[in-house]
Order: sequence, then structure tokens, then C-alpha cells
Amino acid sequence: MSKKKILFVVSDFYHNGAQREMYEFDNALNKDKFEVTILSLIGLNSRADLPDYFYEKHLHLGSKVLFLKDFIKKQKKGLAYRISNKLLRNSLDKREKKNNIKRVAMLLDSYNQVVFMGEYVYQYLAPIIPIDYFKKILMFTMCSRFQSEGYRNFEKNNQYVFIGGFDSSEQIDYEFEGFSDYKYKFMPLCLTVSNEFNRWEFNKNNESKKIGIFTRLHKDKPLDPFFYAYQVLLSQGLDVELHVFGVGDYKQAEYDRYINNLDLNDKIYFRGHQSDMKKTILDEKLDLIWFQGYNNLPAGYAGLEACLTGTPQLFWDFFVGKNKQINRLDGDVIYPHYKNLMLFAEASKVVLYDCKVAELLSDRQFQDVFNNRDIFKNISKIEKIFLEE
Repeated sequence: MSKKKILFVVSDFYHNGAQREMYEFDNALNKDKFEVTILSLIGLNSRADLPDYFYEKHLHLGSKVLFLKDFIKKQKKGLAYRISNKLLRNSLDKREKKNNIKRVAMLLDSYNQVVFMGEYVYQYLAPIIPIDYFKKILMFTMCSRFQSEGYRNFEKNNQYVFIGGFDSSEQIDYEFEGFSDYKYKFMPLCLTVSNEFNRWEFNKNNESKKIGIFTRLHKDKPLDPFFYAYQVLLSQGLDVELHVFGVGDYKQAEYDRYINNLDLNDKIYFRGHQSDMKKTILDEKLDLIWFQGYNNLPAGYAGLEACLTGTPQLFWDFFVGKNKQINRLDGDVIYPHYKNLMLFAEASKVVLYDCKVAELLSDRQFQDVFNNRDIFKNISKIEKIFLEE
């Protein structure tokens, strides 16, 4: 049987969640069945603060990497071009766009299937894809509605196959409200698992407790509930520190207004991007990690990585629907999610100072990721979709 040629369209090769998922798929897919090519919308070395972390990793896996800039021409910006284009009533722009559409169609024709790694990736490329080119548009969704409404502007009558980690009909109906013709395929975030880093230990000494947050600093990554909870813990006289790890500028992310209003200047430590998250967690000896959650599931790879160290986590729930396990820290809840600020702060205090509770949470979260999020155990779900759709 000949291999099925798959073109994955990605935004870039930065060290972010969508790019991580692309790498996990590339690493685990059966290369006897699939030939993988990756098309990046952005060229290499586009940002000084973000290295192209996954580029070389894909090459080492033997996958072919293409860049959109090598297949389309950008509109010229010179004065003579702009004047001519205006005199010709934008005909130059229209002609160039028409030519770009042809070039992209020729590229896509070379593959059995095109997979968009993110709704924003499809939205970027859609204007230069021929209308009605796809019978079905296959897409991994990377954002929840609390982060972005970007895919809400899609043509709702197209036929879509959305793939993602939403595991209830309530979530799916809410996320894709307004779309008239779609299938939804469940695929949880998965990664290569190991017990090598499961070395977290409860801090039994009377030392300062350290809470960590791992996230990209951006307006789409809200941190205000955590800042409020931290202020509550400090107001109770607890000796705690909050360390935020991740690329970005906290002022550009507009976190500074919360920090100023809560009198937290010089009390939150922004530590920048970490190339090895698990190593950082263990070296820093974090006692607790706060993370964004979505209806009782970690909302990103950082949460799964943290679980593999055994470091206990608590989550602020950004799901707008009804969460039956909300605001609970008890025996059958693996990923405690909160929407009540005082209960979140109180649960944090319990995990920081109650060894039994912290160790139970640590073990439960590690076991869940180790047993259920192994990419090599779950990749068959994706392979089935690629073969059937």
C-alpha cells in the first residue's frame, strides 16, 4: 500500500503548544503509512525572543519542511507600484492575488490530505485558497472561546472536521455554535511520557513556599485570577512567592494594571522563557503550580509537563458552562478547578502546607498523564481520522 501524503500547515516552529502537538504527531505517526510534509506560514528567524525550536527536530525525524514565502509573492510596497495600482483600480493587487491562489492550489494538489494545525492557521491561509477547494476542511483547534473568537468568523456552511480535546457535548456545542456542517473528533493533548522526572517532594521545612505559573505572557492568557489569589495569600501573612515563567513582556500583556491595583509591585517574579520546563520545576523546587484549566482539564502542554514532575497543580476554570466538580479539593478530583477566588486561595494554602493532600494530588495527576496521555498509545486515533476522512 502506498503512503498517504499529508501536508500539515503550521504557523511557525516556536516553542509553543500548537507547535509541540505537531512535533508529537510527527514523532509518533507510522511513517510506513504516512509521508509527512510541514508547511510553515512564517519563515525562520522571525523573532529574536523566540527560537525556531522545533524546526531541526522535524528535520531529524526525516520530515520535509516548506515555507509559504517560497510559493507566493507578496504585494510590492513601492511608490510607483502603489500609484500604478491605484490608477488601474487595484487590478495589480487582484492579479497578484489570483496568481497566488493558483500557486497555492498547485502546492495543495500534491497531497492526499491537508491538515491545519490551528483555526488561526486556516484563517490566515483561507484568502488564497480557491473557493470550494476542500470537500472537508480538517483542522486541529488550538484555542477555546475564552482565548479567541477568531474561528467564529469562518464560513459556517463549509464542511469541517474539527479535532481537539473537548470531551463533552456541552463543550462542543458551545465552541462550534453557529456551524451548520461539521464533525468533531476527540483527541486529548498527548505527549511522550516518562517517569524519569517524577521527583517532586513535599517541602516539610519552614521555608518560603514557591508557586509557579508557566504561560506565554499575552492578553489571550489571562492571569488576573491568580494575581488576586496571590494577594489573598499574602494578606494572610503567608511566606509565599509567585514566579511566572514564560516568554513575553508582562506590560505588553497588560498584567501591570492588576499588579499595580493589587500592590504587588516587586512581589511577582517574571522569570522569562524556560527551555526545559520539567528541569526548571525541579531545580526551583516549586511547591505548587497554578494553571489555566477548562472544565476539569489542563488547558495546555505546560500542565501535562508539570504533571510528569509530580508537582501538584490547581486550576482556574475558564469554561463558561456548568462544571459539576467546580471548587472541590477531594478524593475523586484529579485536576481541581475553581471559579471562587477565596476557595481557590484556601485550596492553595491546603496544598502548600498539608503533606498528605499535596502528595495525593501529586500522585493522582502524574498517574493520569502517564497512563492516559501517552502519544504512542493514542496516535492510532489520529491515524484513523487521516485514513477515513
